Order: sequence, then structure tokens, then C-alpha cells
Amino acid sequence: MRILVSAVVHHEELCESLAAEHGAEVVALSPARIDLGEYGNQQPHVQRKRAHRLVALPVAPQRPYPYSMYVRGVAGLLREFRPDVLLCVGEPSELGVAQVVRLAKRTCPEVRVVLNTLENVPRSWAGFPKALRGRAQTATLARTDMIAAASVSARELLVGQGFPAERIRVVYPGFHAGQFAPGDGAGVRGRHGWGERFVVGFVGRLVAEKGVDTLLKTLCGLPERVIVAIVGDGLLEQELRAEAKRLGVEARVEWLGRVERSRISEYMCAFDALVLPSRSLPVWQEQFGRVLAEAMLCGTPVIGSDCGAIPEVIGDAGYVFAEDDVDGQVEKIQRLVDDPGERERLSAAGIERAGREFSHEKLVNSLMEVFEAVLAAPARG
Repeated sequence: MRILVSAVVHHEELCESLAAEHGAEVVALSPARIDLGEYGNQQPHVQRKRAHRLVALPVAPQRPYPYSMYVRGVAGLLREFRPDVLLCVGEPSELGVAQVVRLAKRTCPEVRVVLNTLENVPRSWAGFPKALRGRAQTATLARTDMIAAASVSARELLVGQGFPAERIRVVYPGFHAGQFAPGDGAGVRGRHGWGERFVVGFVGRLVAEKGVDTLLKTLCGLPERVIVAIVGDGLLEQELRAEAKRLGVEARVEWLGRVERSRISEYMCAFDALVLPSRSLPVWQEQFGRVLAEAMLCGTPVIGSDCGAIPEVIGDAGYVFAEDDVDGQVEKIQRLVDDPGERERLSAAGIERAGREFSHEKLVNSLMEVFEAVLAAPARG
């Protein structure tokens, strides 16, 4: 099976697994350089030795990335490689996704197009330049043979947009147990002087939709020994610091800033619980909440709001409260503060659920099943 994986970010682990473990011939297509805004610039290392081939081509504009398109080289790559399956990791409204799908269908009529999407909220494409994304979405969905949606809510959105339900599979993101696993958080706790305090962790961007302001408010209703440790940065950091001071809880909040991804698990293992208090916006809901799966793999109990896919990810391995419900959040945290046995139960449940549903192996196997199904079915249209 020849698979072309197209994405704005090079998904190296996925491509390596498809090639090395499943025997597929894999080519990855990514921008030579692209600006992902608050996620930084992406520039893949083309010369590294791999089981798959990486092709990095120039795009313009480099920001904002949903409007980026390849300047040259895509049609030539398609004619040379002639993939059986094109896997586009991205949204159908991205102009680059629409470009690659259109060229693939034109150059290799027998190719099967699979999209791997996260979007779970309907968007309005009125006005310029948004209308370009609306046109891209319509054209891409018409040319797509099957979709691997990252959540049930993403699947429901696509069905509502008229995409055939029988051509959608729910395929959750996957995480390596070797990168996120139970460990001793004593080192981190010692460095920060947390001692015997109960540490509620947050990992993510400091933006309005993540609801960190509600997490600060919970401290007013929790015992003094409960503190909040925040890993991440963002536009609202100074505003949130001011809010903590206004609430009189600034001494109980640790601002840890951005932490190297390779060290995130150290902090998750040091937390007594991880909370993701996201809130919905008109154009956004939590699309998955990867920090929840990562924390569960580390054995850290998780608590989240009912925003978007969060309840789906947590399942029965944690607690869920209503968006912006500070009292509900306090009650869930207090339950864990009071009951070590419940913390142990949720820790074990989280490890079991994440290992079963959100492992890298499960992701790769699920995608291979999608590829085999789409190749066995007639091309759409």
C-alpha cells in the first residue's frame, strides 16, 4: 500500500509506524516552513534517516496557515509516487488541504482520499477572505472518500453538513505510553517546594476558552493546602495574574511557564489532579483535550468541563462539571482532596482507559483499518 500523508506538521511517528510496522510505502508531505501562530514556526528536518520519505515544499503565505498553499511540486510528487491513499491531516476548509486533494484526484484518479479532522463546531464563512475557506470545504468534502474524525462531536458535525455517515469513522488521537507513563513526581515537587500540599495542575494555553480564570476562583472555596500549578503561557497571563491577586490567592498559584514537551510528563506525575476547565466559544469547543489523555497515561486523576469532546475523552475515568460552574469544580476537587482511595481508583481507571483508547498503536491500527476499508469500497462520486 502506498500512502501519502499530507499535513502542515510532519507527523513523523505516525509515518514511521505505517512504514516500519505495517509495511506501507509512505511519503510525508509538509511545508518547508510555516508559521502556526502561537504554536510557533514549523520546519521539518528533511535529511534525517527514516523508514519513510519526507518531502518539504514551499508554501505561501506562511501565515495564517489555513490560507497557506503549496507554491510548486505537489503535482510532480503525485505523478511520481502515485499513492493508493492520500491521508490529509487537517480541516477540509484549509486551502492547502483543498489544493492537495484536488490535485490528487486530478493526477491519480484511482486514489482514495481520507481526511483526519478535529473540527466539531459549525463555522460561518461569510465575507472575504473567509469565503475562500467555505469554498475549499465544499470542494474538499465532495472529493473525500472517507473521514477519520477525532471525536463523536466531530463526526456529528460532518453528518450535519451532509457527509455520508457510513463513510465516517471515529479515530482518536494516539499517545506513546513511553512518553507518558506513571512516574515519581517527587523531584518536581521538591524543586518547587510543594511538600504535602495538594497540587491541582493545568497544562495549556492561557487564553479565554481554556477557562483558567474559573480554576483560580476555585481556590477561594478550597482548603489552604490546595494550590494550582499552571504550565503554559499565552495572551491572558498578565490578566490572570491580576485576577489571582484580586481574589487573594496569588500565593497559592505557581506560574511555571512553557515547559519542554519532553518534560511535561514529569509535571503531570507531580500533580495530584489535572483540571481542564475549557468553555465554549461561538467558533470553538474543545476538540479533544490531549492533556487529559496524557495525564491519564501518567496515572494522574483528571477533571474537566463538559465543553466539546472532554466528557467523551474522560469517560468513566474522571470527573466532569458544567462549563463555568465554579462550585461544581470545587466539589470535584474537594472530593479528591478528601479521599485518597478515590484518587487511586481514578488513577488506575485513567491508565486503563487511556491505554485502551488513546495509545499510538490503537491510532495506527485504526487508520490502517480505515485505509483497507476505503480501498475495498467504490470511490465516492
